[in-house]
Amino acid sequence: MFSLERKSDYRLQLSRTLKEPGHYKAEIYLFTPYEGAFSEWTLTEKQFYFSSLEHNFRLQGLPDLDRATKTDGSFSLLSPHYEIIHGSWLFQYRATMDRLRLQMQTGEFATSLKRALRISQNFAQRLRKTTRQQSSQKQYFRNADMYFSWYAEQFILQCMTMEGFSDLDEELKNSIQEFLQQEYRYRHEKDYLNEFQGNPTRIWNRMSMYLRLLEYPVLLRKKLTELGSGTRKMVKAVSTILIMSLFTYVIFILRDSRQELSVAVLLLIALIYAVRDLLRDDMTESFTEFLRKGKPRWRIRLLKPYVNEPLALQKIWMNYRKLPDLSLAVREHSDKWSTNDERQIICYRSELSLDKAALDEHQIEERLALDCKELCELIQSSSDKIYIPADPNDPSSKVQSHTIEKQHDYNLLVVYSVPGEEHTSAQRWQIRLGSHGIVKCKSKKVKWPSPEEQRKKSWWRRLRERRRLE
Repeated sequence: MFSLERKSDYRLQLSRTLKEPGHYKAEIYLFTPYEGAFSEWTLTEKQFYFSSLEHNFRLQGLPDLDRATKTDGSFSLLSPHYEIIHGSWLFQYRATMDRLRLQMQTGEFATSLKRALRISQNFAQRLRKTTRQQSSQKQYFRNADMYFSWYAEQFILQCMTMEGFSDLDEELKNSIQEFLQQEYRYRHEKDYLNEFQGNPTRIWNRMSMYLRLLEYPVLLRKKLTELGSGTRKMVKAVSTILIMSLFTYVIFILRDSRQELSVAVLLLIALIYAVRDLLRDDMTESFTEFLRKGKPRWRIRLLKPYVNEPLALQKIWMNYRKLPDLSLAVREHSDKWSTNDERQIICYRSELSLDKAALDEHQIEERLALDCKELCELIQSSSDKIYIPADPNDPSSKVQSHTIEKQHDYNLLVVYSVPGEEHTSAQRWQIRLGSHGIVKCKSKKVKWPSPEEQRKKSWWRRLRERRRLE
């Protein structure tokens, strides 16, 4: 199951944890609004993939392994083992806190906050008891220690602003205040206070830099290969052979008929060459897409940090489609938000083959970030205003004017499967975008067939769905 988190004014992030080796599938459908003019001419598929999508994988430590190595300091003797294990600890802690944040929003506020406080206290003890020998390990620990202290404080301060915090018992509130004071004293002892001073923007950017440094040792390396270059070269070669053969044939006909090459014939040949050069790229792209229909556009090999051992193979599909071109399952189980057959739908599909060796020491966290900045720039600013009386019950009161911001509603549908399960699951979110960023993001229910209903489908219907998806 994916969890959605808003990372900034423009960015959303989908994440899940991969715990078993096997074949993982994830299909992302972004339904554009009715009033939008989105098309492949506005933003090409390749541009959208490289500028608005970011699909990464990083290591997370296994809980059992972490507990086993808690008292074993041999792993810290050499780098980069120290950085990899401590980085996986930190990001596993962050993933746990993110899940608790979602639980708080569903009503389990007090219980989730107690667990978050307990996990933060245990992680602080666990992190700060480890030994550091090399200078690089000491620097990595300092960055991780500062970031953890800041992140835990920010999490608790955010909880203090939520509805329901004032209703907590005094014992829990005192424990929270004690933890915050303890972290402040610890920063003072370790001379961290300078890193937490400055304006909020500067502190945020500094901690974001530390996060990128901490993430580097646990982020799987990507070796991307664009597929289809051989097909494109073959199409170019065949088109050149056909055109040159045609011109050679015309020249021989003119020579056999003993007609001289006049200026008009030469101009005609030059004109045909110009038309060929003008249409060659479009023709090549069209024929290449026809020959490669249903095949992946990119192949990515995921490598283990530092040692570059292969851990997984990922295949990527990326295209724009209209509703009639989607799979039967998506068309049949979408509501009113997908009834327009002319709207463009951004389709992203990923298939990941995860080796068993990749999960011997770690779990894998999958993250897919969506940057909506390009989509927000398509929204034209509006100067429309609405006028309402200051007192709704008194029409003669002072009139107030409010500028109307134009907004677009997108629907994000995620269809995914995990190893060992033949059925698929789906999640849906409604995203409202304005010209200045994301206005609202809300989870919605989606009508998706149950595993029993999916197993009742005939083999012919499954074959039709697979062919249509390709």
